Amino acid sequence: MTDRTAQDGRTDLVDWTRIERSPEFRELTSRRHRFIKGAATVTFVSFAIYLGLATFATGFMGTTVLGGVPIAWLAAMSQVLVTWAVTWTYLRKADREFAPLEERVRESAGARFMRDDDGAGSEPATEAAPAAAAPTERSAR
Repeated sequence: MTDRTAQDGRTDLVDWTRIERSPEFRELTSRRHRFIKGAATVTFVSFAIYLGLATFATGFMGTTVLGGVPIAWLAAMSQVLVTWAVTWTYLRKADREFAPLEERVRESAGARFMRDDDGAGSEPATEAAPAAAAPTERSAR
């Protein structure tokens, strides 16, 4: 099987390797990776602090505040809040920053990244654009 033939036997008109090497795609992936590294760091550090306190500062975590609520419970609930904050931040960043970059990648893929040896050069780019602009899976917001 050549790399131009998909598993279902169809010939793929879009050169995915060239798309992956395009500056637009590289910018999109680098920005996503930077965000994920930061979000993962915040999440893991907050969880490590919580685990450290729960393991080594049991007296402190057992202290009650606010009318009998233990600090351990407040610390555990802070993990839920951190998760929500990271998720909200990602959704906001995805809508404001990643979506426009995805659109730029999609536009450039339809216009520039057709395979030369498939005879796609003689066809208008509008016929191949639907293959490149196929709907992507997105979460409901």
